[in-house]
Amino acid sequence: MTYFWSAVGVVLVLGIGLIVGGSLSGPGRDGRDLSARRSVQMQVGAVMVGVSLCVLVIAYLTADWP
Repeated sequence: MTYFWSAVGVVLVLGIGLIVGGSLSGPGRDGRDLSARRSVQMQVGAVMVGVSLCVLVIAYLTADWP
């Protein structure tokens, strides 16, 4: 189960990283506008964060508490 929770944590961190990276403004390295790509990047990050948070909430609600 440790690998599972590690994977959920990695997905959460990567999703937050995609959201932060997509929120950066300005042109890319070659001077082109990357707003469409960054918008998709933020949406993918939001889905990743949402899925990992749902997994954490479901695990919390279904845990066998003493």
